[in-house]
Amino acid sequence: MRRHLLAALLLPVLPGCSAWFFSGEPKVDRSHPVALVETTGGIELGATTEFGVLTLGRSAATGPCRVHYFLGPTPMIEDGELKATGSLFTRAEIDLKTMALRALDRSPAPERELLVMWTPDGVSTRSCAAQLASVPGVEGDVLADPGVELPAGATIMQRNTEHELQFAGLIAGKVTLGSNAAARSYYVFAGVDRVRELLAVPQQYPVDLVPKYRPDDIQTFKPVR
Repeated sequence: MRRHLLAALLLPVLPGCSAWFFSGEPKVDRSHPVALVETTGGIELGATTEFGVLTLGRSAATGPCRVHYFLGPTPMIEDGELKATGSLFTRAEIDLKTMALRALDRSPAPERELLVMWTPDGVSTRSCAAQLASVPGVEGDVLADPGVELPAGATIMQRNTEHELQFAGLIAGKVTLGSNAAARSYYVFAGVDRVRELLAVPQQYPVDLVPKYRPDDIQTFKPVR
């Protein structure tokens, strides 16, 4: 009886949540775990992962930045700071949480279909299907050319058995092997091995936190530097 009364009181206040709030089945949109990062040296594409917003850090690896990311389907913008990680990846640190795309614990198998996604402008996304290259003489973190031009920093993902997206890496560049009619193109990416390198770098833990008061009245906690 109390549960029904509480629902009756809250439903007029939470019209956008009424479809799922009391059903016990949260439906959170995590289908756009990509980012565009403005740095002092240019533009970086990246992924919003469980390890933070990761880019390749080609235009800048330290200094201020502005991160364009998605909260559900909604584009968001946050000022942040670039931090070198001691690995191939650079982390763009912001105050607020993002979609925390979980990383694969092993490299994707050649037969598994992958999804490549990126945001060209910070307000929309593009994506295409891709697969690992499976030809003699080509091994490692290499995608077969999907027929779509893939920008550096585009996010590669694979769906698990629950159909959830998982982080497989970032596009690093395009290579062409052979010449003339025999030439074939591939995309090299920074994959699971590079994630392991990121995790192998020692981190200070625990850290002291201090409150940060933002102009938008959101209170966050930041580590003491």
